[in-house]
Amino acid sequence: MTARTALLIAFAFASLQTSAVSADAPSLSSPTATGSQVRPFRQAALDVLQITPVTPARVEQRNGVVFADFDKAAFANLQIEFAVAPPDGEFTVRLGEKLGDNGAIDRKPPGSVNYREATLRTRPDTRSYTVAVPQKPFHLRENPVKLPESFGYITPFRYVEISGDSSALAPGKITLRQDFVHMPFDDNASAFESPDEVLNAVWDLCKYTMKATTAFGLYIDGERERIPYEGDAYINMLSHYACDLDPRATRATVEHLLEHPTWPTEWSLQMPMIAYADYEATGDPVLAVTHFDALLKKTLMDKTRADGLLRATAIVDWPPGERDGFNSVDAEGVKVDKKITSVANAFYYESLRSMERLARATGREGEAKQLGARADQVRRVFNDLFFDKKRGVYIDSQGSAHASLHANMFPLALGLVPEERLASVVSFVKSRGMACSVYGSQYLLEALYKNNEADAGLALMTAKTKRSWWHMIKLGSTMTLEAWDVEFKKNLTWNHAWGGAPANIITRYVLGVRPLQPGGARLLIAPQPASLQWMRGKVPTPQGPAEVSWKTDGNRATLIVTVPQGVTARVELPAPADSVAVIQLNGAPFTAKVENKKPVAEHIAAGRHEFSITLAATK
Repeated sequence: MTARTALLIAFAFASLQTSAVSADAPSLSSPTATGSQVRPFRQAALDVLQITPVTPARVEQRNGVVFADFDKAAFANLQIEFAVAPPDGEFTVRLGEKLGDNGAIDRKPPGSVNYREATLRTRPDTRSYTVAVPQKPFHLRENPVKLPESFGYITPFRYVEISGDSSALAPGKITLRQDFVHMPFDDNASAFESPDEVLNAVWDLCKYTMKATTAFGLYIDGERERIPYEGDAYINMLSHYACDLDPRATRATVEHLLEHPTWPTEWSLQMPMIAYADYEATGDPVLAVTHFDALLKKTLMDKTRADGLLRATAIVDWPPGERDGFNSVDAEGVKVDKKITSVANAFYYESLRSMERLARATGREGEAKQLGARADQVRRVFNDLFFDKKRGVYIDSQGSAHASLHANMFPLALGLVPEERLASVVSFVKSRGMACSVYGSQYLLEALYKNNEADAGLALMTAKTKRSWWHMIKLGSTMTLEAWDVEFKKNLTWNHAWGGAPANIITRYVLGVRPLQPGGARLLIAPQPASLQWMRGKVPTPQGPAEVSWKTDGNRATLIVTVPQGVTARVELPAPADSVAVIQLNGAPFTAKVENKKPVAEHIAAGRHEFSITLAATK
């Protein structure tokens, strides 16, 4: 048994949950949990937390002040070792994520960007110290996640400044170390490279974020609150699995959130989505086996009206300014019912579908049929009520005359749009651009790639506007931001994993590697390179890495796929079938079947396979 396989074995524990209320929670929909205090998944995650010592990439002496840059921010402790123990005295230690215009640590950074200051008191008999950073008052409350005392109070920082006795700070007299706390993470489990340096940098940013934000043994919402939220956790786990397929943080987070649910309606609805995504990726339905009844309650079925639609206020997007005018225009003479929204009901539909699949995976066939019937009803009523036939778009709520990006991208991403309506809805979604938050970008990008709009998706991921991942990089962050910019969220953090959607979009849609059955014994490899002339990458699966390489040269193209042992793959070639003149597979002529206007190769066995494509001459 491999170490990776061992990670995916189910934990056979019974675990019901107790109720809790999130901090600073507006009152929307607050599902309640019940049960015991057993947290086996949480303990399993804490048991493997590790510390990686990081040395500075750069150390400078600046007018008696030691300045160090560790290259990347991390949730960590700072270790200081003096060559010779200094006498009794005090040193001022400053830690931060951001530099000011003067090149020093920004002592008044915007929003909730981290800056900390501590006093180090030295003794003549001690050379080595762990800097004790004062805890933030909010982190002392009940809801923020705590680590065992053995890890100390960690804080995110990239930069360090130390001032005090200049003789003790002279070159060669002091050594600094960033003790980076994180869960095990295989940096080599995934890879991506292309000729687009912006896309490469965005991939690196998102991948590192997935590693760095595991510091608490589950998925938190960033440094400001240190609280898990369901909407954050879903995106976090998709991108974590895209980079390194280790389910321990996801399962610990689900366990925590069943005991400590948060307030938004769609966040509750995403709990079954998380559980199904975990099963789909790993092949292990342990979350459904352990928590089926609790997950079923997260669908909020008790809040439906007679026609099957969910009646509940929607968060739509966050912060509120990112809702693209949701419900801003009422139809003339019609009262808007803001508890019957297209957004909440799109998630309700997908939540039901997720529970249907989980019911089937755990032998609950009768419940699966009932859940499927409910989902079918929601889909029918949803399309009858929310679709504006004249404009060819979905409206925000019952009675609304406004059609937001969100009212359309969520149904498009979550599978509610009938084929005959796709063209108009896709066109509208493309026309709105990035009119959503970093949270919403997950669903916007999925909506585009699921509908073969790879050029539009790639353009958004490589944009250099203020509403882009490149902007996060140019600001100086090494983790994804909570929002596009402080302009859009005044208290944003620089360590928020829900901004990391491109990691899973690149592996699942650009490289195109997705499971066709839970656990990936059958894989889909359907690259969507758009304008990328070449790309190569590696995607983790339970059976080992799947590798994809694509290259175009004039009227010729080559797709090389490596299928893991024990796996068969369906390969969709990224070229329109009517443009292909000749296909060879491993040097021999190959006749592909055509589906959805694409050449398709079925039942590709484990190993390395090279598809050579010659395009027909253009007239």
